Amino acid sequence: MKFHLDGKYTVNSPVDKTFESLTTPAFMVSCIPDLQSNTIHDSDHFDAKIRVGISLVKGTVDMKFALQDKQPPSHAKLIGDGSGAGSKMHIESVFDLSPNGNSTLVIWSADADLSGLIAGIGGSVLKGQSEKQVNQIFYNIKSKLEA
Repeated sequence: MKFHLDGKYTVNSPVDKTFESLTTPAFMVSCIPDLQSNTIHDSDHFDAKIRVGISLVKGTVDMKFALQDKQPPSHAKLIGDGSGAGSKMHIESVFDLSPNGNSTLVIWSADADLSGLIAGIGGSVLKGQSEKQVNQIFYNIKSKLEA
């Protein structure tokens, strides 16, 4: 099952600081909801064990992430591949940043390809849960950058 999400938001943080944070594995893992554990391998690669609970599919997913295509201070891509809870997933997300006064406009998009038990849940439920998770991640990012 494939689906696409996108959006934009403004964070009260300068573009350079926002870019640096969004391309730092330690910062990124600190923003993942339901994180069970993580391993940071280098400045572009990290793993995360994330608890999932969507409908009847419950358990953990082991994700491997890679930051790619970094173009400071405005663009980067995050690739995630994982498996767990009887499912496999591949996620590609990109963000573009632009200054907005003393703030930063973040424009993002993500494409997900899911298979296994999680793909059988149904598109509207799965997309709704994914949107909820993404909104929590962005809330966490915004809270940390604006603190």
